[in-house]
Amino acid sequence: MDAHGRGGLTPQTRPQSDALFDRVELCLPAEAEQIPLVRTLTHGVVARADFGLDAISDAKMAVDEACSQLVQPAEPGAVLCCVYHEVPAGIAVSISTRTATPFLPSETTFGWHVLTTLTGSVTARCEPIPGELGSTTTIDLVLAPGTSDG
Repeated sequence: MDAHGRGGLTPQTRPQSDALFDRVELCLPAEAEQIPLVRTLTHGVVARADFGLDAISDAKMAVDEACSQLVQPAEPGAVLCCVYHEVPAGIAVSISTRTATPFLPSETTFGWHVLTTLTGSVTARCEPIPGELGSTTTIDLVLAPGTSDG
């Protein structure tokens, strides 16, 4: 505890071998009403990683946009899975859902422009589900602590 009675590890006191976290995963129904929960988790994950206020806001908007792009084509009853893990460039987030037909978000839309502006990198991929008609579409983001803070 510090002189003010607060505990916890700061970046200076956190042991070097202690990763911030190994992996955080949230799976929930692929419905627009669920996206605020993903935004809340994103806020917590990036705040714990010491992102600046502008970068926290950017991260929440980027994850919100990626989820929005996947919820619309999601198969009825599909699950939206968001997986966060620490990488040297920041926080990597993989957001995926099942679609009835192959789907890749268009890279010429305003939404994709938002993603490329607010993240360190963004890619999308679509993989067929073996033996089934559906596909899994995934958007991978790298959230950088200084995306807009400088």
